Amino acid sequence: MSQEIPLEKVYEWFNSKVSSSFSGYRNSANKHIRSINDKVEELKSSAHRFDYSDIKDPDVYQNYATTIYNKTHEIFEDIEIPEDITYNNLEDFAISLKNKVNSYLSFLAKYLSWLKRDRSYKDKVKSLDRSLTRLKEEIHNFETKTMVSYAEIIPKEKVLDDIEILTQLVERNYELEEEINSHADEVEKLTKEIEKQQVKLDQLKNHPGFIQLENNKKELDHIEITISNKVSEIKKLCSKVLRASDNKKIDLDTYDKEVMKSLIKDPLNLFIKESEGYRGIKSTLQNLKEISIDPAIQMKKEKLQRAFDNIDEIVNDDLLENQKRSQFIVKQNEAIHHKFEDMQLFVKIKKFEQDIDNLTIDRNRITLSLRRELEGVEEKIASTSKSVEERIIEFTNKEIKLVF
Repeated sequence: MSQEIPLEKVYEWFNSKVSSSFSGYRNSANKHIRSINDKVEELKSSAHRFDYSDIKDPDVYQNYATTIYNKTHEIFEDIEIPEDITYNNLEDFAISLKNKVNSYLSFLAKYLSWLKRDRSYKDKVKSLDRSLTRLKEEIHNFETKTMVSYAEIIPKEKVLDDIEILTQLVERNYELEEEINSHADEVEKLTKEIEKQQVKLDQLKNHPGFIQLENNKKELDHIEITISNKVSEIKKLCSKVLRASDNKKIDLDTYDKEVMKSLIKDPLNLFIKESEGYRGIKSTLQNLKEISIDPAIQMKKEKLQRAFDNIDEIVNDDLLENQKRSQFIVKQNEAIHHKFEDMQLFVKIKKFEQDIDNLTIDRNRITLSLRRELEGVEEKIASTSKSVEERIIEFTNKEIKLVF
């Protein structure tokens, strides 16, 4: 069973569990840092022998020597010894020190080459070289031994770092929630205005005409299915006849050709556009039946018979009521749309929709950046807390649950 630990106490709790494994590494690192600092002071002492600033009229070499003394103290004066020993702090310390040494070497390359020409500086130069060599060796040992060894406790230090990060994330989470809540009145005001406009929009959209249009659409869809089923085999026959016509195997007048194409592409619209009784369609279908006897039209006997049966049914007014009803629906739809135009209904609906969209954008904009940041913080809290809990189990064999 997991143990619940408040976030503000988990750092101290985990540190107490693993601190014993830190002490040896940190003591060793501290000892090595003191040794490095001693070598720096030794280097400064060696450089002190190059100070000729108290001479009234120094020569060129003495000026170079004093420059070496001044530069040595300038470069190595502000070495920052890490107060808290962590791998990151040790790494920063090592990098900073190496950069100083490299800068110092570049500087010495110019001035020592001159001083080495004068025998009176031979011992001073050797002393400085030895001090610098010992400092570089100490830094090398620090990197290859102390830091390599110290790296073994990095995963545990990372848990402590993540606990601090998690604490900061939770604090930021609270800050963001408070800031978002501070805009609650402003958001509520716009929300009420959006709801008010939405009520007006709903009233317009609930006009009986819209209900009728929706019912008409459903009925037209049903009629379309009925007609499509009735002309299914006829479409196949039409395709064969049209292909034979295109290949000059049969003669087909323009009107019959257009009716057949419409039967294939949009039979419902064809019946709606025809006058009541669809005499033109009947005539074309009868011609189709006669043309289909031509040897140029190759179609399986059973399919051809089904097409003939459907033709006979349509010619005998089997789709007449469907035609009448669909034509009535189309006229009714047109009348409804004319009424809507007179009322400027669509214009009013569009205006309300635009107003609602604009108000919604204004409302969202108030806390948009805060909510986006909050979402990112919440995701980081979830992933970081899970990672911390998993690694605490790994290093302490104790299952804990962080409480925020």
